[in-house]
Amino acid sequence: MRVVLGFSLIGLQNTPDQGSWKANQSSDTVLDMVFRDNSAMFSITLGDDGISVDRYGTPSLPYLLQESVILHSVLDEIDSIANEGDAEAQDRLLQLEEEGDAIEEARSTLPARPQ
Repeated sequence: MRVVLGFSLIGLQNTPDQGSWKANQSSDTVLDMVFRDNSAMFSITLGDDGISVDRYGTPSLPYLLQESVILHSVLDEIDSIANEGDAEAQDRLLQLEEEGDAIEEARSTLPARPQ
């Protein structure tokens, strides 16, 4: 899971412009994204019981706008891992404990998705 999300974050480093973000793996369970103005960063922690995102720093307005774009993309990737393809549920990298809309609930906490 860490490798898949790590590659996804690496692919998002230049969103929207080259050098906007820097992806970093700070441990076996934590992936960091630092914004170019160094005002703030977020960490994705992968645990046995879930995935969490924490923000650190005092975010600038540009950071806040771009964080939402990146986190929507991360949720798209998580949804793809959990729900798409032909693999049986027990063979997936990520299994949701309950059928439902946990990913959409997480998405609803973010500002509107850009079109």
